[in-house]
Amino acid sequence: MIEPIGKGKRWRAVVMVMGCALIAAGAVAVAAEARNPDATIEFGEGSVAAGTGYTFEKGWLVYRGDRHPFRISGLTAGEVHGEKVHARGEVYNLRSVPNFNGNYTSTTADATRGGDFDVKVLRNRNGVDVKIVSTTKGADLRAAPLGVTITLEGND
Repeated sequence: MIEPIGKGKRWRAVVMVMGCALIAAGAVAVAAEARNPDATIEFGEGSVAAGTGYTFEKGWLVYRGDRHPFRISGLTAGEVHGEKVHARGEVYNLRSVPNFNGNYTSTTADATRGGDFDVKVLRNRNGVDVKIVSTTKGADLRAAPLGVTITLEGND
């Protein structure tokens, strides 16, 4: 015969279920971080302006072996003593090239990897995530308050 669960046993069961749910959610988050990117991005042209630092202006989306040029606005790197700032990125949840267009906003707090290399994670309304990593020490990546706008250009 099955006995009814008492208040103490019911509480333990709830705690066990909640604990298992938290562990499962953590495992999903770790698996998502370990997944392969759908595409990569490379940054090219930019300019240096006093007070704002280096402003990225152009880049290339590399998706399924094809390079797609894009314009970018709203992403800057702090002043790094006049040197050109280098950055690269990984793109996740990209199902088609047109979904890369859009306004991106920060999804997480900024992070700094070992060696003072900044990491910025952005997401657009299509659900596309872009993880940008500066490869110039001390670059201090910053997104504009209204976000970062990426616009694909025609392939000439």
